[in-house]
Amino acid sequence: MIRITLVRHGETYQNRHHVVQGQDPTWGRLTALGVRQAQLLGRALADEPFDMVYCSTLERAVLTMSQVLIARPGERTLPIRFAEALREINLGSLHGAPHTEWKASVTGDPMTYKPHGGESWLEVQRRATDYLHGVVLANGDRNILIVAHGGVNRGLIASLTGISMAQSWQGAGVGAPQDNTCVNRLEIGSAGQLIAAEINDTAHLDGEPGDYRPAQRWNLAQRRWELLGPMPDGPPDPGFFVQA
Repeated sequence: MIRITLVRHGETYQNRHHVVQGQDPTWGRLTALGVRQAQLLGRALADEPFDMVYCSTLERAVLTMSQVLIARPGERTLPIRFAEALREINLGSLHGAPHTEWKASVTGDPMTYKPHGGESWLEVQRRATDYLHGVVLANGDRNILIVAHGGVNRGLIASLTGISMAQSWQGAGVGAPQDNTCVNRLEIGSAGQLIAAEINDTAHLDGEPGDYRPAQRWNLAQRRWELLGPMPDGPPDPGFFVQA
């Protein structure tokens, strides 16, 4: 069995202000809260016996990974592989635009929509999933850390559970929410099949600012998500591409 700990980066300034950052190299700096989230993540994962680390090449993921590695005790280092296949979606001409402008520009299926110079969510899912099966699972390691992004993580989770990429963007309990520095724990069989999944665990952020959605467990027999805690106070979570 292969154990994958899949995490999202800490909060960025663009996350906080709901601005498209994608792969634009001038966006995506961690806020002070984002650094704190990454440090707490590192403490939570300090004793995990990882064999290998895979990380997106974007700064926000690299800095989050660095805090995880800094927290580890002892003298042993971990091999690291940086992967462009784990980068967040390239939204081309929409980089730097507010999320409201992004949503308003979408025509047809949000999963196949491609802005000028960009890519679609289904293309993101395909490249990330191909990398997972072609490189990560094929490498022979048994305990793996992957540091990536909300959209990439949703794509991997969707591929492993068999839900659609569109469903992954729906609200908590139906989709696959990915709060900043959330931990997703995935157990994969020898044939590449999903054995167990718990996603969006933010227990390490207890007391930190933010309305974090509860963790979820995949019910393999019934093919549905089970919430592992209460939703934060406020309106229901409609999902990113669903209007509240």
